[in-house]
Amino acid sequence: MGSKAALVVFAGVDSKKAFQGTPEIDRAKSKKLAESVLGAAVNETGLLALDLAVWPDSGVACVASFPGFEVFCCRGLARNRPSELTEQISRLAAGRDAYGVFMHSAQDWAAFAVWSGGDLVRSLSVIPEAGVIEDRGERLPFELPFWKGERPVRGETNYALPFHPIDFGNEALRKFFCFILEGSEDDSCIDPEKIEIPAFVTAS
Repeated sequence: MGSKAALVVFAGVDSKKAFQGTPEIDRAKSKKLAESVLGAAVNETGLLALDLAVWPDSGVACVASFPGFEVFCCRGLARNRPSELTEQISRLAAGRDAYGVFMHSAQDWAAFAVWSGGDLVRSLSVIPEAGVIEDRGERLPFELPFWKGERPVRGETNYALPFHPIDFGNEALRKFFCFILEGSEDDSCIDPEKIEIPAFVTAS
């Protein structure tokens, strides 16, 4: 499967705590959020483990309301320029902070964004063919080793970027949510297979 993700979390608490423990899903609020995301009545089709929910099938939205935070995942979030999501994020965040991570390993593309109070704080999108697609706001501390060349692509001497986007995207997942899809886990990482997210489709 590789690393594929299109994930946004609205956090009323520290986003690093979002998936810690076994948070209880509010099914009614989850359905309501899914309807806000999809713009139509929805049906729940079951549960997906988080590592699968972050990149659901086309036409499916994985949405969950937990105490202190909400998460939604759908392929439509995977924009080359995360700043384009700002209006939608602002509406759904309702004043909360929001964190998004987006990537597709088949394209070596990764992006992330942070919003606060509905405003875009930081957005970055990188892919080897085009280099930096979007770079808005000040770099966050976790980015600095990548830009300084401390996380180079192994076995590549002329790679178009000073790091591999998928390594970067997984580090963003670790930094914001304490899980990764690929790479070396550390003591902060949770097992995304143990967290389940409801999947929704538009009602027929």
